[in-house]
Amino acid sequence: MQTLFFDFDGTLVDSETFHADNWSAYLATYGVTLTAEDFIEYYAGVTWPKIAKHFIDSYQLNVDITTITTEMEALTEAKISQHGIPALPGVDDVLNAFSGKVPMAVVTGAPRDYVEGVLKQHGWLDLFDQVFSGYEVINNKPSPDVYLQACQAMKVNSHQAVAIEDSRTGLQSAKNADIYCLLINAHPSLINTDADHTFNSMVAAKPLLDVLFKDKLSINTL
Repeated sequence: MQTLFFDFDGTLVDSETFHADNWSAYLATYGVTLTAEDFIEYYAGVTWPKIAKHFIDSYQLNVDITTITTEMEALTEAKISQHGIPALPGVDDVLNAFSGKVPMAVVTGAPRDYVEGVLKQHGWLDLFDQVFSGYEVINNKPSPDVYLQACQAMKVNSHQAVAIEDSRTGLQSAKNADIYCLLINAHPSLINTDADHTFNSMVAAKPLLDVLFKDKLSINTL
């Protein structure tokens, strides 16, 4: 394998819980109840405009998609500046072990400014060659567009890349691009998927990553 792609939310940082709490609090202002557990199970990896449209249509909310997404972005930025978003276990070790040895990129369905801001907070932005956002292609995840763009820009064939995802949406995007995909998620609903391998943490996935990229890792340690 030649190139390593990472999803962002729920893969590098524990943002699914963070976003779940924020969406629950926001929708409550419209009288809509959404538990954090339901958000994580049904909306993890789903783009915010799609989430907004679902709740507008389902509850006949007197608000438009742009207003919801704009207000949620403002709420998210405020919470990040106050508390940040914690890294998931094992992520820092993997990124520092592979950076400079294996070409790496973030391939996310989230907005670029938000992703790059959190990467900077963790000191990770410079560890990646590039960041690719699904907001900058015609069709966001689960379409393969953002992964195909990443492969083209990184000059790698899809079958030579490895993607790490945490949701069905992201997994579908990677597989639709014909990319070998590791799913990292401990949720019981994601045990049976078409991922090439499934792990409950980045810590558990690292031995396989070491094997998949052993040629590049060995070259850079000579």
